[in-house]
Amino acid sequence: MVSLKAVQASNASLRAFPNITALFVGGTSGIGQSTLRHLARYADSPTAYIVGRSQERASPFLAELRSLSPKGRFHFIEADVSLVRNVDLACRQIVDQESHLNFLFMTPGGISLGGRNETPEGIDYLFSLRYYARMRFVQNLLPLMTTAASSSPSRVVSVYGGGFEFPINTDDLDLKHTFSLLNAYKHSITMTTESMEYLAQQYPSVSFVHAYPGLVGTNIYNNSFPSPIASFYNVAMWPFHSVSLQESGERHLFHLTSARYPAKQQPAGAGEVATGTTGEPGSGVYLLNWKGEVRSSPKLLTQYREQGIPELVWKHTEQLLEEAVRR
Repeated sequence: MVSLKAVQASNASLRAFPNITALFVGGTSGIGQSTLRHLARYADSPTAYIVGRSQERASPFLAELRSLSPKGRFHFIEADVSLVRNVDLACRQIVDQESHLNFLFMTPGGISLGGRNETPEGIDYLFSLRYYARMRFVQNLLPLMTTAASSSPSRVVSVYGGGFEFPINTDDLDLKHTFSLLNAYKHSITMTTESMEYLAQQYPSVSFVHAYPGLVGTNIYNNSFPSPIASFYNVAMWPFHSVSLQESGERHLFHLTSARYPAKQQPAGAGEVATGTTGEPGSGVYLLNWKGEVRSSPKLLTQYREQGIPELVWKHTEQLLEEAVRR
């Protein structure tokens, strides 16, 4: 376990990095909000873009961020990112304003007890939030992240289920024909890691983290269910929460910024680094638990790597995303 003291010391070192630019997708509540709040506290003059559903609901939090970091710049982008075309619009605003992007932090999602619920673009709603929309942000913004990597850290963090990879149906990756909530859960996790492995080879100056956050005291049930059901889950799950929301934010900022998880093409003289999914230190893709520890890489990933599944998954993802915006 990475101690909280070590986490805080690493986060405090952010003051030494000028011109940090970050994007938080799902940054107005829960883990994303807590992580962004800590970025505002630790960094000297960050620039942060926050993508969320409601400008009005986000306004008090934006005021808090500006109070925490008077020299910081905080920009809200209102968007429903379950739609790929909305992701493109949000990214365009950032590309038009910035020359580099250091950090991309993604937490959008929710809980469903129903069946497949397609968006107008033909993608299951939660599958889009957990995987496809996130990958569209990555795809669109990697050029800015590569530019950032020439002089400062550059990292993608997707918070979901890193370390819980399962076999997937490579003949039905988007689950058009074999959808179930369990299959969607499995595919979202495994396809995230597979795509990260492929992209780390193509963009070796950018590092990728797929994190499992543990059970955190967030408002995910309130955002996913009607009030009576949400209240039941909040009470029932409270004893199982492994980490407070505040500590989770501290630790996820560490995941996002620490030199412990470098890109494959890491700078010379880097200190102690974590072991990546290939079993090699500093390989560029990391599966982390909430403590910052590397989760053991399943044998499945080795088998998939040998079979070329990372490339297969990414090529499918590119094709589906392009089809979505043409609908």
